[in-house]
Amino acid sequence: MTIKDLLIIGDGFSAAVALVHLLRQGIDSQSISILGKRTLGRGNAYDCVSPAFRLNVREDLPIIFSEDPLHFARWAKEHINDPQAKTSAGYFYRRSDFGVYMSELVHHQLSGKTINQIQGEAQRITGSDGQWRVELKTGERIDAKAIILATGNATPTWPCTLRVEETSNHLTLIENPWLGDYLHRIPAKDSVLLLGGGLTALDAINGLVEQGHQGKVFVISPRAIFPPSQAPWTRTKEPEWPNPMNPARLVRFMRHYLPNTPSDQSEWQCAWEELRPDLNRIWQGFNPHQRRILIKRFGWLWNLYRFRASPQTIAAYHQLRDLQQIEFRCGRANQIAVRDGAIHVTLSQGEVVSGQHLINCTGVARDPLLDQMTHTIANPDALKRSIAIDSQLAVFDQNCRAYQSLWMIGPATMGSLGDVIAASAIAKQAEQLAKLI
Repeated sequence: MTIKDLLIIGDGFSAAVALVHLLRQGIDSQSISILGKRTLGRGNAYDCVSPAFRLNVREDLPIIFSEDPLHFARWAKEHINDPQAKTSAGYFYRRSDFGVYMSELVHHQLSGKTINQIQGEAQRITGSDGQWRVELKTGERIDAKAIILATGNATPTWPCTLRVEETSNHLTLIENPWLGDYLHRIPAKDSVLLLGGGLTALDAINGLVEQGHQGKVFVISPRAIFPPSQAPWTRTKEPEWPNPMNPARLVRFMRHYLPNTPSDQSEWQCAWEELRPDLNRIWQGFNPHQRRILIKRFGWLWNLYRFRASPQTIAAYHQLRDLQQIEFRCGRANQIAVRDGAIHVTLSQGEVVSGQHLINCTGVARDPLLDQMTHTIANPDALKRSIAIDSQLAVFDQNCRAYQSLWMIGPATMGSLGDVIAASAIAKQAEQLAKLI
């Protein structure tokens, strides 16, 4: 069996941007292998088919190259024909077009060379430094000297029990909504249940509005609130953080720093964005217990304001609201049942919400590969959701020692490093790692 020099596990944005930066550092493409089933660079986020699914950040924020932060903005202006992208807060392009951009970056960086992409999905990693073995779901095995975990966001799964007592062509159950390929199957006058109230739900709403939906839409969420719309914002000053810092002081300082204005206003978002650059450093200074307390008490609030929506999707929600087509049902789903010609969602307080179509908008699921690693070769992170890494992106073994040939980048590093969700943050990790390798 041939041993791979460097194996990148993943085929989405994180994997593609890792490859791009490795090639820019002069690493031979023949020494790199990619493990993934789909077109490199698209992943769950950018492989969508619906034109209604848009980036939730303006065109100057997806920064792939630190020395050329406006690379995507220039490319978009030259290559994308999308009149609806323009808003008062900037240009918010289709996610599928960003996927095209990433594919072109990979193609350009390869300069006619080929990359070895292995079709498959990893389910288990064993071994030690320089001698890794990856077992695929097919039973095949791949040996590698070094591995970069770039699996991205794990595909959504149902958050509760699903019982299908009968089937019907008139009912739709969408467990993974990120492709958007289900929208055309929803008749205009049918009722739709959205399980979750974040950006994915807003994507679905925008898609429904664009195809002229006339039926009711029920949003099942613990809170009757959507993320605010993006506003024009700039960073004009740097906060003077308290020292020493602890979670209570952090929360008090942020509350004091943010103005008493609505969160969809420029003044509020300018202040919020001035706080964000230092938050990862502060997060990394907290111990595991402090991190868990912060997430438990304020994680939902962070996600609400961190993941602001494109103006187009908020406008679609307002349209449904003004037409009285959309309602919130507050609670968490305990059970989903398909019977009597409808889909019924039972909430934690006992209420049952019914409709013809159910779209799972609860977000990222747990990554089974990373879960497996925490039981065998890796240490879990502070939040117990992923594996722990150090500031050099190296994975910690079960004795909290950093491996020398196993690294991880992407959203799964959040528990260790902080806010690593945006494309620019992941690209920065990829650039850092490529220089280290």
